[in-house]
Amino acid sequence: MKPRVSVAIMAHPDRSRFIPELVDRLDRPSNVVWDRWGDRWDTGRRAMLAYSPTATHHLVVQDDAVVCRDLVAGVERALRHVPAEPGAPTPLCLYTGRVKRFRAAVRRHVGSRRVSWLAMPSIYWGVGVVMPTGLIPDLVAWGDEHPETANYDSRMGQWLQRQGITVWYPWPSLVDHRHSPSLVPGRSSAASRHAYRFVGANASALRQPWSPDVAHIPHWKD
Repeated sequence: MKPRVSVAIMAHPDRSRFIPELVDRLDRPSNVVWDRWGDRWDTGRRAMLAYSPTATHHLVVQDDAVVCRDLVAGVERALRHVPAEPGAPTPLCLYTGRVKRFRAAVRRHVGSRRVSWLAMPSIYWGVGVVMPTGLIPDLVAWGDEHPETANYDSRMGQWLQRQGITVWYPWPSLVDHRHSPSLVPGRSSAASRHAYRFVGANASALRQPWSPDVAHIPHWKD
């Protein structure tokens, strides 16, 4: 089946100034899902559930994302090249961070190799996540029962790990963070909140060469 991707933006009122530009940059109409009371899971779950019934996958982009050109069309193309087993679920995480411990993991498993994909057992960042729509109801139902994990990306990642579902990370990343501080108390500074490698805001996702070359990186935790 040809991938079809719907889009939602996970938005916080403190970042409302970013939303018009982000909506304009995306190459597909998007639902903007606003934070209601400072609950990351509540906002994230509603953004995930805002998928189109005709979509095979659903992209949730956070409000501080910097996206490349033709992102949604490029994701649909990339999904046709994911080196997964036929019929396997294909969640994507469009951002790979560069915090210190992860830099070491990338150097160890990627090095100077030319790869198109990083394969990992979890979602470690939520700035841009693409989920097969068939997984979303069960994922959200499980997440609703696990409030001990505040971050919506971490909660989704835990569910995927329990299911043994591989998460595919395009390399280089197709989204980045704006240079702005996290809204999560205690998170790292704005200077460290950038992709390890970003394809670039002016690059087109449709022009990325997707090879089957993949680096498998085992479970990593901040």
